[in-house]
Order: sequence, then C-alpha cells, then structure tokens
Amino acid sequence: MIRISVACLLMVNQVENWSYSSRNVRIQVHVVIPYACDIEQAEQLMLQSARSVTRVLAAPPPTVWLDSFADNGVAFVIHCWITDPEEGIGNVRSDVLKTLWRLMRENGIKVPFPQRDLNLRDTEVMRELIDAVRGRDESGRSDSGDR
Repeated sequence: MIRISVACLLMVNQVENWSYSSRNVRIQVHVVIPYACDIEQAEQLMLQSARSVTRVLAAPPPTVWLDSFADNGVAFVIHCWITDPEEGIGNVRSDVLKTLWRLMRENGIKVPFPQRDLNLRDTEVMRELIDAVRGRDESGRSDSGDR
C-alpha cells in the first residue's frame, strides 16, 4: 500500500500509475455544437472523426462525453488515445477537429458562434444618437451634405 500526503490529505487507497506500464496517452478534444442539433448524430460524427485519424488508437476506442450546456451550444469532449505523444498532441487534436469540421458541414451542422442580446436603455445620449441617425438621408449623407 502506498500512502501519499497531499496538503493535509492522507490517501490510503491504492494508486495506479496508468502511464507507467503503457505509453498510451489520452487526448481530450473539446467541441461545442448548436442547441438545435441532433446530439446523437453529432456524437456519431465526433466518433467518426476521431477514428479516422491514423494516430488515434482503435483500442481503447475513442469515446464522446456530453460535458455541459454552454453559452453557445452543447459542449462535448472527445476522448481518444495515442501511443506516440513525442510526435505531438496538438496535431492529433487538430486533425480530429478538421475532420469533424468537414463532417459537420457535409451533414448540415453549423459550428456555433457567440450570440448576444443587446439591451439599449432610453437615455438622453441614446435619443441624441437616434435623432442624429434619423437626420441622415438614405444615401448616408447628413442633411447638410457632410459624410
């Protein structure tokens, strides 16, 4: 049994070092899809994109977890394993995302973008701005002809 003391915390359970006996490294790829999407279809596309990358291992297989309901859509995490981290991790993540981008476009799923509602208060400055805009004709020129 291994005892580890971490900042006043004593662990007395067995600790298993997963990377000691294996070179496998898990990569997490974060993805957000629009709320209007079919999440089962999106999940299948995420798995397909991870499986298509040559450095991603077939066993253990890639998995997809729904992570959270984010501001702009539903957040997922794609988990995939590689055995050669010395060749880079970011390039594998990039390959998964580029493939997913293509698959999403082919299947009519749009990548969400931030959307914000703008609430304008009725203030004197706002009324002056509205009056100034109304003072312009349709060509974009003000009543005095200035641009």
